[in-house]
Amino acid sequence: MNSGVDLLRIEDVGISFAIIGGPLHAVRRANLRVLPGKVTALVGESGSGKSVLSQAVMGILPNTAHVRGRILFSDPEKPGMTQDILQMPRDGPEIRALRGSRIGKIFQEPMTSLSPLHTIGNQVSESLQIHTPMA
Repeated sequence: MNSGVDLLRIEDVGISFAIIGGPLHAVRRANLRVLPGKVTALVGESGSGKSVLSQAVMGILPNTAHVRGRILFSDPEKPGMTQDILQMPRDGPEIRALRGSRIGKIFQEPMTSLSPLHTIGNQVSESLQIHTPMA
């Protein structure tokens, strides 16, 4: 399943935080494409900005973050409609509608994010079952 349209496109995204002594640049000029029906992994060293970038996609960065660039989401359920996540109000109805139902995240710390009593597959699929109609 590849419609030719990116599911998610991150274009020239930079993320910095206002701290004493000047801005802390956490992400510089990130570019990424996520294609429908494909698995995409974001890998890098500790502190390289993976979590900060994923927080920007989810719209959950702290108020101290300054973000530039574009994060474009094309919902397969709404062909021809692309939304720039960075243009949405921080906790408005548009971004809340995307979180969980259209875009999700498994947080980094496996001991607090995942249960050792259940398989990872069951835990990941549970989120999909809650937020999407599955056969």
